[in-house]
Amino acid sequence: MTRREQIIEILTKGEKSAQQLANDFKVELFEILEDLKHIGYSIKPKKLLQRPAQCKKCSFKFKERSKIKKPSKCPKCRSEWIMASLFRVE
Repeated sequence: MTRREQIIEILTKGEKSAQQLANDFKVELFEILEDLKHIGYSIKPKKLLQRPAQCKKCSFKFKERSKIKKPSKCPKCRSEWIMASLFRVE
């Protein structure tokens, strides 16, 4: 089973962030980000769903963001205390 197939199986069971997946597979974050992009295109008719990142200080949600990578700063309060996006497969 490939790493991408394993990621799909894990995300079918529950939500995880990209960093959690990178830690599970002991690889760099950018590799998981590439895998998630590819999974988003390739798992038709299923969908890769993303719960948006959120600022832990002011609760701003990054709903309009199309990038998978975690944002660096909150545009509202400029805090760098950001909760990463969570992914799941349905």
